[in-house]
Amino acid sequence: MDQIIQKSLAGRRFALMGFEPAERDSIMAELGTVRGIGHVVGAEPNIPGLNSLSPFDACFINASAAAIGEQPPPIEMIARSRKPAVIVGTFEELVTRFATVADLNRDFIIRPCMPEELLLRAYRVLRFVETAEVALQTSTRNGTRRVLVADDDATTIVMISTILKHFNFECDVARNGEEALDIARKKKPDLVLMDVSMPHMDGFKTLTALRGDAATRNLPVIMVSGHRDEAEVVKGFSLGADDYVTKPFNSGELMARISRILRETEDH
Repeated sequence: MDQIIQKSLAGRRFALMGFEPAERDSIMAELGTVRGIGHVVGAEPNIPGLNSLSPFDACFINASAAAIGEQPPPIEMIARSRKPAVIVGTFEELVTRFATVADLNRDFIIRPCMPEELLLRAYRVLRFVETAEVALQTSTRNGTRRVLVADDDATTIVMISTILKHFNFECDVARNGEEALDIARKKKPDLVLMDVSMPHMDGFKTLTALRGDAATRNLPVIMVSGHRDEAEVVKGFSLGADDYVTKPFNSGELMARISRILRETEDH
């Protein structure tokens, strides 16, 4: 494990929620290698107003864990909290709880995963939380930027818009390719986040139209897809996409990609 990660996690307190004994013990052992402190948390507090997660720096959450009696599943408990968390689950589970997984202070791992990867994700999410305020202040100093979000999925629109607005971006929304073209031509956004699969005109056709129009030719475009298909990624780049992200993605990754593209645009 990298010494920077070891130093960052040493003495940190982590809540473990919903893991079976074998997986729980494996995570606890891995935390011990960096002198992190793990505690099993199994229930919400009985005293109203008491936050059972308050003593912890972050949480490890098993998205596969079910409710026990009147106790909600851990994934629902963390959804009610602002506590930083690393969520472990299958691809289907993470997509189903997209809004929770993609929160600004969350990261995720798709099973199967190794315990050391959990520590890397914990480091990443804690670092993001620590630097988020700096990023917010920077975006404010640089003035409000406008992003066009083109996607026909309501959950994705809400999630991305929430992230962007947190960082002082203005958002325009298009629910199909034709709307995206019209808004891009009229409002000239600083960047376009465009889903591959949209009705009437898919993301690839829309990207081709953007690149073929002198008014929108140089707009930065990040393609968004629910498929981990290498051929699809290659096609996007060949048509002129500036970057490509796949769902589910975490907020830190999304903002890092947006920031990089905007920096490159400013440099040119």
